[in-house]
Amino acid sequence: MTGQGLGNLRLKENAKIAPKTVPILLTTYIMESPSPNRFAEAVERRLSLQHSQGPSPAELAAEHAKRQKFRRLIDPGILRPNPEPQAVESMKILHKLTENLIREPENPKFQRFKTTNATHSQIQKHIIIPKGTVEFLRELGFHPEVDNFQPFFVFNPKRMSDLKIGSAMLKESLDLQEQKRARAMESKQTVQEARAEVIERVHLAFMDDRRAKMELDEREKELRAARAQATARQEAQQMERSQHSTGDDEDVMDGPGHSLRSAADQPPPYND
Repeated sequence: MTGQGLGNLRLKENAKIAPKTVPILLTTYIMESPSPNRFAEAVERRLSLQHSQGPSPAELAAEHAKRQKFRRLIDPGILRPNPEPQAVESMKILHKLTENLIREPENPKFQRFKTTNATHSQIQKHIIIPKGTVEFLRELGFHPEVDNFQPFFVFNPKRMSDLKIGSAMLKESLDLQEQKRARAMESKQTVQEARAEVIERVHLAFMDDRRAKMELDEREKELRAARAQATARQEAQQMERSQHSTGDDEDVMDGPGHSLRSAADQPPPYND
């Protein structure tokens, strides 16, 4: 029961008291009634208690729905209709915009940006032209305005909670893309390493076959040389034996077995 209700109850209970005691009771009521400061302190204590207990289920459900909406704005909203490098670069620019505002929310330089001049060509290239990025920008809390015939996107400070959720979802998606790229690079490197290993094995097998062929050719060459030397020795020995037999052996003719000698080998004639 509130302080005011408690005071009314006390007045009703004391209505039957003699009139002389009424001023005393009114003074007591006025002294016991809670002041506005006490009400404010009670409200602050209640809010502090709620804050310490964390967000309510309704707040958690609303935040979850907002996160899901930002995820859908990223995929398929940005990732599918744009080339992957373009989509990733656009998300990086959006994430940079949100990080600048979260870090310096009062800085007017980060609260709005122009989309047409040359100094903002990156904004034009990565935010305005690609598909799905302007829709994401609006959901973050930016809205288009025209100032002095110049188009701007201006941030609504009341949408800071949306901006923080969108920034978290951008970081989540960028981290996933980086992990995907790292896995692709690792897979590519693994394929290259496997291909290099196969090439090295083929090269080693070719070198082994070449070495074995060279060794076989060398052995055959040595064998041919040994055979040629053996044949040459045999021919030399045969020639030597042939020459020796021609110089020392007698000339033999077919006949009764007589040998013919030269005139020098004949004995001197016999004279009586």
